[in-house]
Amino acid sequence: MRLIGMILSLGAIVWVMYQAAGGGEAETAIPQGYQQSLEKAENLEQDLQATIEQRLQGTSAE
Repeated sequence: MRLIGMILSLGAIVWVMYQAAGGGEAETAIPQGYQQSLEKAENLEQDLQATIEQRLQGTSAE
């Protein structure tokens, strides 16, 4: 019983320390500014692909 209690206590302590350190917020090696730039670039790429597809569909319909 003591062993189980100690394991649960250790787990609780580790969880509290993880949350105090910002657990889950900074789990990427990419800085926030670069991450935002990557997301903007991905959105731009998707917009360009959609525009190209629309133009190709427009030329094939003619």
